[in-house]
Amino acid sequence: MSHALYQFSSGELRPIDWCDPRAGETLVADSWLVRDGRVVALDQHLERFRTSVGATTALERTTVEAFLHSVLHQLEGSGLWFPRIEAVATPGGPILRYRHRSAPEMTSQVILATTTDDPRKTPLVKGPDLDALLRLRTSVASLGASEAIMVDNLGAVVEGAYSTIVAWLGETEALAIVPHSTPRLPSITEHVVEEIAQQQGIPVYETTLRPEALENATVWVLSALHGIRQATRWIKGPVLSPDL
Repeated sequence: MSHALYQFSSGELRPIDWCDPRAGETLVADSWLVRDGRVVALDQHLERFRTSVGATTALERTTVEAFLHSVLHQLEGSGLWFPRIEAVATPGGPILRYRHRSAPEMTSQVILATTTDDPRKTPLVKGPDLDALLRLRTSVASLGASEAIMVDNLGAVVEGAYSTIVAWLGETEALAIVPHSTPRLPSITEHVVEEIAQQQGIPVYETTLRPEALENATVWVLSALHGIRQATRWIKGPVLSPDL
């Protein structure tokens, strides 16, 4: 995956040396898939970033807007990209960075494994926990899984390491989602799926999802990179339906 790193300085994005691309604590981050200049729900991704930066840093709103304006110019043209925007802590104060990345391989199916580990420190803000969540996802790879599903101390699904879980339960023909009151990242992809379902007259309801209650359910795993993936197997968990 090709990768170029930029820092926003003096009103423009400037390339910075690859030798230390991860210097500084990530305070906020967001990413999305770009296909030939088109992005699903780009405004929602930008607003989530604005809101989190405003809540966690002292960066001026005008600086953030100028940064985002510069980023949007980078998204023009053809190709498949998975860029990332960041607010990063440094000794001199927070800075804004942009990672111009080609998209990694995308898949339409995923194998899940449950974990009771929850390394998140800031579940409502994307960024600070990304490295810890990557380690969590990697920890289930030895089981044959490609995504780790966190459950709370009562066994209820919270979210995936890098994804959100929704389910089609039984014969209800309704979409079940984890309650929004659950401490989890506000998912842009989930919001888009909810909107489409409602436009098509499909009921959407919040409910506690426990793995053992998902026997024969159709489970979708949502993320900005992959969009909708169908869970085909849940290791040491429920047998999932292959159909919608």
